[in-house]
Amino acid sequence: MKSELKSMFTEHWKYLAVSTACKLNLFDKIHEGQNTLNKLVECNLWNGNTLSHLLNFLFITGFLEVDDDRTYHLNESANLLRQNNIDGLYYACLNWSAEHLTAWQHLDHSIKTGESSFKYLYKNNFFNYLSKHPEKLINYHKAMYQYALDDYKELPDAVDFSVHQSIMDVGGGYGAAISLIKERYVNANCYLFDMEAVVHGIFLNQIHKVAGDFFNYIPPIADAIILARVIHDWNDMEAQKILCNCYNALPDRGILYLIENCSDKTCLDLSLLSLNMIAMCQSYERSSIEYIRLCHKAGFTYLYSKPLNQLQTILIFQK
Repeated sequence: MKSELKSMFTEHWKYLAVSTACKLNLFDKIHEGQNTLNKLVECNLWNGNTLSHLLNFLFITGFLEVDDDRTYHLNESANLLRQNNIDGLYYACLNWSAEHLTAWQHLDHSIKTGESSFKYLYKNNFFNYLSKHPEKLINYHKAMYQYALDDYKELPDAVDFSVHQSIMDVGGGYGAAISLIKERYVNANCYLFDMEAVVHGIFLNQIHKVAGDFFNYIPPIADAIILARVIHDWNDMEAQKILCNCYNALPDRGILYLIENCSDKTCLDLSLLSLNMIAMCQSYERSSIEYIRLCHKAGFTYLYSKPLNQLQTILIFQK
């Protein structure tokens, strides 16, 4: 028992070592030919002794392969962590080792007060903070896009979007969900709605970008709205504002697709996810009943739900 506890106490070392390799673009450098300790030291002026320990850890844990001449090669996992791999998880890896990690180190504040430890530390809510730091905002949405490509890949099969003339992904980040839908339903008019700082500069094929603030106003340009893991970022009062604006944006009998991690619709334990949401956003992973209650207050009628994957559920509402 003691040995298991001792191991648990330092589990974060492993992730932080891998995250450090990403920060250094180590996997990209090895892929591009800096594939020995000496080459890496010479090209980057790094400390050879310290680097050797990191390389050894990455080899022992199965991220790197090494030849008899001490030449390193990437395996499948390491390839996913190259910054230049568009299908990889480089930004997702970095996401959890910055402000998220700091907020978790002050989780006791959230437990004592019920408030966001992130806001306590940074004197701002998470998304306002990102808006004031453009590079962090970009990296965050790149990370979320990498998750979303996997999480929403079954969405076009799970829902028959052909019944809609126009679909708007509200708070859709870099547009993973709506892009997957457009690929399948080519005749649908598809819109991505998010902050100007998010939609500016990203290219989406045949998808209209609309900039705005979903707390203030959502334009009435679609007969279906998707909210994919948006509401779980906000407390009940703020969530209600978003849902009411979605309701006002939809025509009569318009459809809202709410995609969330519903605690009562999965066999997975969501306790740690909820603690993360509390620390970062003063929210939590709700049950489907709680989401339905919020949507009812905004005026929606609940129709039915269906699973998207092992974690996410699609809750479907009508105006």
